[in-house]
Amino acid sequence: MELNQWRSREERFSKLFSFSLSSNSVLLKEKLEYYDRIAAKYKGTQDSDERFGLKALRQERNRIEKQLYPNLLIRLLRRLLVVPFKEQVIVRQNERRTEQNNQLLHSQLQRSGFSGLSKKVEEQIRQGQPQFVLPVSYYINDKERLDHQLSFVKDQSGQYRFEGYKINLHNETKPEEQRQQYFGMRTDYNINTTEAYNLLTGRAIQKEGTWMQLDLNDKDPHRNFRIKEFHSGYGYDLQKILQQIPLKELLNKNDADKLHDALRQGNRQSVSFIKDGKEQRYYIEANPQFKSVNIYDEHSRKVTLNTALGNKTMQAVKLTHKINERQEKNHMKKNAMRVS
Repeated sequence: MELNQWRSREERFSKLFSFSLSSNSVLLKEKLEYYDRIAAKYKGTQDSDERFGLKALRQERNRIEKQLYPNLLIRLLRRLLVVPFKEQVIVRQNERRTEQNNQLLHSQLQRSGFSGLSKKVEEQIRQGQPQFVLPVSYYINDKERLDHQLSFVKDQSGQYRFEGYKINLHNETKPEEQRQQYFGMRTDYNINTTEAYNLLTGRAIQKEGTWMQLDLNDKDPHRNFRIKEFHSGYGYDLQKILQQIPLKELLNKNDADKLHDALRQGNRQSVSFIKDGKEQRYYIEANPQFKSVNIYDEHSRKVTLNTALGNKTMQAVKLTHKINERQEKNHMKKNAMRVS
């Protein structure tokens, strides 16, 4: 790739100037410097293609060197003094770039939910392969297992990028419902492992103000589930919907914030309903498509809000909600009168 970069550069300049670039001393010096950097950068590589490329590159460097420096003594001095010094400088520069690259990859993996992989990644990078895949597997619970395949690719500058990961969800009680999806790191949304798991279970997550959910009945040509998006204009207001439910967690701001964050990540969250002055445990999850929340009992059975609260409690909630709406409207009217 780096040799092709020079070739493209040379072809570009050949169109701009009328004289032959193959005999121009300025260009030849620049070309030799460039080839010296490549030779130093890939010295000691384990890749068979790169080793063969270095052998061919050595012959080309010798040819250019003879053309630029016909005097044998000058060529020897250059090889014994100049080239080794430059090689040391280039090696140190490459070591710094590699360290920065490793730190960047470590940061990306941490944000994506993968920890403890730095040594494995660095080991693969030292081998110099153009691309590699790291497998990561673990159990979410006693029934569900997640298998990941993390993809890394070397770019034209020789740096490695974390391209993305494919995730497989295995449910041992429902082997026929195995689901998989690829999440790229260069898309508009960087999905972490928690969010990816929640998406594969059918739940929705919120990223940058947009709710997303996999359409488990529709796949694209790459065998990935298509993504349904619900933007702010769709009108799903999670906070407003939660206020219509007598939740203990809403009585404390910190608890309310934690609940909102968990639901935005796609979690099915444990909550306490206040019913007839008593607390009753349920589980809820966001449902942006139907502008509601799904409610489940302790046996993971889906129930309606009426069932969870009972008719009397439900009527009291509706009455409280109407009173709150009326107070908000009156407050807005007063503010409008003050402004006028």
